[in-house]
Amino acid sequence: MNAVIVDTNVIVIANDIDDKRADCRDRCQDRLQQIISRREKVVIDDDWRILKEYKNNTKPNTRKGIGDVFVKTLLQNLKNPNFCTTVPITPLAGNGTEFKEFPTDSALYGFDPDDRKFIAVALAYQAQFGQTATILLAIDSGWTNYIAALAAHGVSVDSICKEDSS
Repeated sequence: MNAVIVDTNVIVIANDIDDKRADCRDRCQDRLQQIISRREKVVIDDDWRILKEYKNNTKPNTRKGIGDVFVKTLLQNLKNPNFCTTVPITPLAGNGTEFKEFPTDSALYGFDPDDRKFIAVALAYQAQFGQTATILLAIDSGWTNYIAALAAHGVSVDSICKEDSS
């Protein structure tokens, strides 16, 4: 089973009702539906940094968007190894955005500190299980300049909405 790390923008776009991004929204919804139907497994950190970000951007108990349903399903299946795997990541400097697992590489200088947890989780999963967990992105131009540098460290990124990412 493929393992994926879902960037929060996939969830937010999947819940979006704006017709300007309907194609991207539909692709995000389809990908989340694949996860919900257990065709892919979610990977998050064991301190729930990623899960907390998801919860801050959704309303899993009141709204009915597919992003909300995904978060609710994740909350209900945190201990189900067929749905979710948690990996430890090591915070540095107490700021919550720097992690031991994040590569020390000048090509990654300027990478969004709030997104470093996703990279740390991908590399921790790879170290622990010897497999790649692909990071799913929807629309996030901040990642564009770093895709090659991340790939050099074994981080796989799937831009669901490539034409919208620039």
